[in-house]
Amino acid sequence: MYNAIVGSCAEQKANAVNTDLYNLASVKAIHETAGNNAVGINFNAGAANSAWLTGVQVIGTDMYISNRGNNNNFDSTHVLFSKLPISSTGNGAVVRQNSTGLSINSCEGFGLDSTATKIIIADHHANRVRSGTLSQSGSSLTVTLNGSSLSAGGGIRYARWNDDGSKYYFGYQNVPLNGKSKVKQYSASTNYVVQNSDTLLGSVDLPHDIIADLIFNSDGTKMYLAEHDGYIHEYDLSTAYDITSGTLVTTLDLTSFYGTIGSSPWWPSSNTGNAFFLSGISWNADGSKLYVSNIYASTLQSKVNGTVNPATVTGDGGTRTNTMPVIELRVQ
Repeated sequence: MYNAIVGSCAEQKANAVNTDLYNLASVKAIHETAGNNAVGINFNAGAANSAWLTGVQVIGTDMYISNRGNNNNFDSTHVLFSKLPISSTGNGAVVRQNSTGLSINSCEGFGLDSTATKIIIADHHANRVRSGTLSQSGSSLTVTLNGSSLSAGGGIRYARWNDDGSKYYFGYQNVPLNGKSKVKQYSASTNYVVQNSDTLLGSVDLPHDIIADLIFNSDGTKMYLAEHDGYIHEYDLSTAYDITSGTLVTTLDLTSFYGTIGSSPWWPSSNTGNAFFLSGISWNADGSKLYVSNIYASTLQSKVNGTVNPATVTGDGGTRTNTMPVIELRVQ
């Protein structure tokens, strides 16, 4: 007598849970332990928008990128947000950008909802959080601020929504410096709108020096933190979207993917400082790919697959070798 197995092999495979998705340990096994290259993504919006990449988010086949602004290197226009198709072989040209000026000092990071119509912004130089709506037409991204300005508490580096906009998160490096970063979570009195009267739900001090971004998996049971000096951390959350319920489970080391600051075309070639400064992270829709941006655009071409296009740009000191400032990592 034999026991019947319900469903064909194909059906069983289709119904199996893919444990690699949203799994930083799987990314680590491929790209850190085994040393496989990443895929390089071109982003060439001109010097004013490429010199300080501060955030990234992937929605569908499009990538949204933020620039710091605040009259940093090459930047006098405050074009803070760009949208482009994801490509390792194309020319990285943006399809839409916001117009100059937005009544904020800078953008150190941002978060969008799944429809790319509601935005939260980390204004680093004014040390505040703002929200707004995002509309798109022709070649323009139009950001309209709403709500009111919420004081961030100290050198804000990023801001993100939860899955329905009822909560938002931001953080900064502790001062005095102690090698830790503070992460805060707030309840929004109106979903996807930041108000200065919103309620602080909790905060944590985590043992990571300058957390530059924070994201979740699709159900909020995992939290991922980008640390500026080249590391990404995965936390299990016992309560979904509650940062105070986390346990560290995996750390990914990406320092081998980046050169010196001077290897970036936007910085003096004589600058030999380490350029590990991760600035943004984003999973794609199904958690099979992880995208990482670097604030200096100092990716080593030897560590990524893809064709740099254009090969050279007019950067610091004249014609310089271009780089691919966003990398794509895979889970399997």
